[in-house]
Amino acid sequence: METQAQPILRPLRLGELLDRAIRLYRGNFLTFIGIIAVVYVPLMVLQTAAAALMTSSAFMGASNPGDVFTNYGYLIGLLSTIILALVQFVLVQGIATGALTRAVADNYLGKRTGILDAYRGIGGSWLSLVAALLFILLLFFVLMVWWIFIPCAGTFTGLGMMIVLMTVVNPLVAPAVVLENQGALDAVRRAWSLTRRRFWPVLGSIFILYLFSLLIVNGPQAIVNLLLAQVSESFGDRTMQLVVTSIVGGLVSLVFVLIYYPLQMTAFTLIYFDLRVRTEGFDLAILTTEASGSLDVSEVMTVPVPEVNEGLMTWSEVGNFAILTLAGIGLYILFFSIILGSVLALGSFMR
Repeated sequence: METQAQPILRPLRLGELLDRAIRLYRGNFLTFIGIIAVVYVPLMVLQTAAAALMTSSAFMGASNPGDVFTNYGYLIGLLSTIILALVQFVLVQGIATGALTRAVADNYLGKRTGILDAYRGIGGSWLSLVAALLFILLLFFVLMVWWIFIPCAGTFTGLGMMIVLMTVVNPLVAPAVVLENQGALDAVRRAWSLTRRRFWPVLGSIFILYLFSLLIVNGPQAIVNLLLAQVSESFGDRTMQLVVTSIVGGLVSLVFVLIYYPLQMTAFTLIYFDLRVRTEGFDLAILTTEASGSLDVSEVMTVPVPEVNEGLMTWSEVGNFAILTLAGIGLYILFFSIILGSVLALGSFMR
């Protein structure tokens, strides 16, 4: 790993944070994409092949829908899809995301870290990261039950809790595990502790990131899929049409994910640093380390943070979740209406 210029750490406005994330991503473009690509590309190719096998087998020699489940090709494709999804969860969400977080942090703090260095740098922390993600999935289902089946309190807060858990706490778990060596449960608690200190500003920043995702990834994907559906109608064979659509759609998804996911994780990691700078004086700790020369900069992140006796949730935060629940329902209706209207308009235009 080579030493490079270290940025001046200070609280960042949203525009500055996005600017730094884009600059860091652009300066390490091949490295960040390569970290994800080495595990994601082979898995995506296999998943696309499994999906094509399922699609072709579902329409080949099946006189009624029940015959599909006696087709060995379909069953093999279905089983392969399930297994590959589990493997992708471990390799991409666990190992690759951990390595990418390490690479982003090291490069941001002044160490030029390559693909192999990033994977070596996570050590066995990927196990804790996978365990933390499984715990978050369990919490998500618990909160879903809370939202659906608990009247009044659950109805008005459950959706907001799920939104915060999956869009804010979940992305901050990787830095907590990889950079601070936190265990699975401690990492989730740490991510929530950081989030609650600047609840609405952090939520607003991550909302902008997901909005970018809709514009950069989901929007183009929807357009490509619509165009592909129009082109594939020229195929006389219905099975061939579905197989080609599945393969091309998978490749298009692969390209967009490889381009955007590293940028998104770069921004999440910088949000993590910004929270530590604003609430824990992380920038002062870095300056002290540089002045003394007694400790490697990257090791400052693992220094235990003084514990604060915090309850699981305050009444003020319950109110925030209620506001977020109502806002989430409103935004969902708005986005669904816009997307559906755009697709229908584009479809009628192409006809």
